[in-house]
Amino acid sequence: MNPSNWPPPDWRCDVCESIAWFQLQQEDSRATAHHATRKALEASAKTCVLCQMVLRAAISNHKDSRGVRYGMGYWTQTDAIRHIDHAGTVRDVTYIKNLGACLPERSTDWRDGPGGGRPVIAPTGSFDADFKHVKREDGLPSLEKLDLEDASDDWPVWLYGNWWAVSLPKRKGDISHLRLMGIGARFARSQSHFDAIGLRPGDVNLRGSAIGICTNKESMLSMLIPGRLREMHSDSNTAYSRVEDWIKDCSLNHPLCGRPPLDPPLPRRVIDVSSNEPRVSLFETNGLKGRYIALSHCWGSSSRLMTTSKTMEDFKAGLALSYLPKTFQDAIKITKRLGIKYLWIDCFCIIQDDPLDWERESSNMARIYRNAYLTISASASRDSYSGCFPKRDKDSYVSSPTSSLGYDTPREARGPNTYTLTYTNLERPGQMSLQLFEEWLPGSSAHAPQQTDIGTFGRRFDPIATEPLSSRGWTLQERLLSPRIVHYASDQMYFECETQLVSEDGFRFPDIFSSMKQLLATQRIPPQEHGLTKASGVSYIPGQYPVGPVPGRRWQGGWLSMIENYSRQKLTVDQDKLSAVAGLARVIAEETSDVYIAGLWARHLMEDLYWRVYAQEETFEEGDKGLKKRPVKGKVVGTVTRPKKYRAPSWSWASIDAPVKFIPLTYNHLVAHVEDFHTQPAGSDEYGRVSDGKLDLRGPIYEIKPHKPSGLWERHGIPVAVDFADGRGVSIGAVHLDMPDEPLQFPCYALFLDPANALIIRAKDFEPYRNEKGEEDPRKLVPKKIMTTADVNQVIREIPKGPQTIWLPGDRTSKDPAKRAPRSLVIPEAEYRALRGMAQGRSLLYKSINDAVRIGVGQFVKNYGGDKDEQEEPRQYDRERDGPLEDIALRVHSDESWGPVTRNDPIVWVTVF
Repeated sequence: MNPSNWPPPDWRCDVCESIAWFQLQQEDSRATAHHATRKALEASAKTCVLCQMVLRAAISNHKDSRGVRYGMGYWTQTDAIRHIDHAGTVRDVTYIKNLGACLPERSTDWRDGPGGGRPVIAPTGSFDADFKHVKREDGLPSLEKLDLEDASDDWPVWLYGNWWAVSLPKRKGDISHLRLMGIGARFARSQSHFDAIGLRPGDVNLRGSAIGICTNKESMLSMLIPGRLREMHSDSNTAYSRVEDWIKDCSLNHPLCGRPPLDPPLPRRVIDVSSNEPRVSLFETNGLKGRYIALSHCWGSSSRLMTTSKTMEDFKAGLALSYLPKTFQDAIKITKRLGIKYLWIDCFCIIQDDPLDWERESSNMARIYRNAYLTISASASRDSYSGCFPKRDKDSYVSSPTSSLGYDTPREARGPNTYTLTYTNLERPGQMSLQLFEEWLPGSSAHAPQQTDIGTFGRRFDPIATEPLSSRGWTLQERLLSPRIVHYASDQMYFECETQLVSEDGFRFPDIFSSMKQLLATQRIPPQEHGLTKASGVSYIPGQYPVGPVPGRRWQGGWLSMIENYSRQKLTVDQDKLSAVAGLARVIAEETSDVYIAGLWARHLMEDLYWRVYAQEETFEEGDKGLKKRPVKGKVVGTVTRPKKYRAPSWSWASIDAPVKFIPLTYNHLVAHVEDFHTQPAGSDEYGRVSDGKLDLRGPIYEIKPHKPSGLWERHGIPVAVDFADGRGVSIGAVHLDMPDEPLQFPCYALFLDPANALIIRAKDFEPYRNEKGEEDPRKLVPKKIMTTADVNQVIREIPKGPQTIWLPGDRTSKDPAKRAPRSLVIPEAEYRALRGMAQGRSLLYKSINDAVRIGVGQFVKNYGGDKDEQEEPRQYDRERDGPLEDIALRVHSDESWGPVTRNDPIVWVTVF
């Protein structure tokens, strides 16, 4: 044997050879002995790859006890447990579990045993607004140097398994729910976890595992070890087999999803891929039924192959596969491999230069994607020529669990720091293999094993969000409408259905962002679940909600969160803003019987109205002496533009191209309501483009004026003021314009929806400017006046002379917009005086003659003792002089409001276009 070739890559020492790596016990159980001394391990690591990995894992375990990992702090979970050891001794133990840089979004453990109270989560370092730890400047000593507390004591090395659980045990002693996620190593005086290095007496520190483990589905250990290696090539036999297994598992084991329909109605046109020749053809189905697959892809800016009136007959006659773009060739290959005869691709199956055909087929998108056997998502592809299968030059990527934990350390499952263990069994020789690699995962205990789902040990995230396809507007509804979809992403494949999203490397994302069933459920919520929920906590800062406000369910996988996501995506044709979600709107309307109004919903109209442009992240920094917060702009979220052609009324988010954010209202204190609405479809699809729309709102309306703060402006937005001309004085507010680069035009008005939050409106039409003398300047146009609550108060106080115009409500039962609208009536002065005697005139309907358009939103606060910008510097609280703090402190509990407006304010009817 040539000494230069020794040891071979798969060689392992006698110690590593003797260990049953897949039978190691849990971290807080009796560990398995490895090398008897640290020096022996270091010596063996020079020739044994497995010993190298064990050494680095043991050093990592020790360093992890110091509160820093990968140069940043992490979250810890502390729990008081009544512990029963292997000898039957019972004692109270403090369990400290080390988590990742990101705060888990829900409960981390399965708890079904003796224990104490509620676990306490705490950080070991600084973290940002998203509860993710930030890098420390001091860093960490190198892992190559191990600084032990007692250098003269040569500590032995012990191994343990990191066993997580997919559920609670079925019965006492059951272990079928446990899964081996990794392998850990520690330096300790004995096999007991109480004797680990760097541990306080009486504590158990679950430090996790630094060695990851995977196997393949053919292995006898596949049920025990869920981890899998992702395929370098997504068109390999193993990759196709995974897709088939995912579909089969979904069909048989997901009650929410059910089996794919055997004979759904085929779309109007499909691509027939069944030919044995390297050709396909466009096929007009004429009402036939059958299974088909749909493609979701980026068109890109390159030249496109598409069906037109001129090319249609040629495509029906047949096309050579070599003539098609790479993405379409790959989609055909997948379709044929799965045994499906038909494929639907939008640019092939819709006549692109026929507006009537395009509108008819785009309105059927919901049916097309809902009935598809599977949707192929070319997630990593930027255009039709990139292909479905991304090129991966090296076997290195950031895995799903590492991303969830908040780290960017890549997994290298094949390379110098990896090892393949192969076991021989008589039934399937050579099939039982394990792949070991370096990857850290949080620990798990015997009494409360860690849950396996993404979001239970780290942040919840959408693994598809950063893919090129996710930036395209049309793909949002394609993803939501598809009952089953395989994502060919940059890092690996993902399979998504109504029940879950799973990654190729074996992890499950149960809290699906794009579930049609979840979207429908949030559209059926009762009124009390709208807006801001009742939060525990108190706010002592005027203008801010109590600590920890939680928006309602429609922000959590509902329509509002979906539109926030959609508003950040791009459309090739800007007039498609409503058309690209028309399929979703049609399904929601059919399932819930709600009325769709240019991107908003009738049953949720007040909530859907209150959106604002959010083009740049907004945060706050400490000001001078920490007394005032300074508003700071963060990274750019998106651009803001107005489409050249009308496509939606001003009160709809679809009227502009900009990232939007919905602000929760205090629904228990609404001061406005919707009187009527009307939209006019631009074509035959009632859920698509609109040519006109209006909204009749009744609420308190006050004119706003410019405000110049005397000191630092502590809020984001344009400072403005409302003078209530009563005991409330002047209220200061912040306005966020729909077009931030345009100036705020006066006169403009705040139409309050709740006591603090208002739509900012101005008159739709303009008139010549008049100076203080009443002289007109026809060269300068300003918005016309709108009737305000102050005008109503003036009318109530004074009785005008002569005949008066009053407004009567329209016929709300009529479908004719003209009959539904309020109508004016001129009555004699005597009759008007009689009406005025009823409830001080508040029963009369006051309508602004001039119509309005929305230009933004504003938030206002009560005036507590004058303009707070003019207040003196804070002084030290003195109980004897000031009295009990609870009697004098300004506070807002739960979903209450700092707003200055109440339901007693007279309301004005205004039509907003």
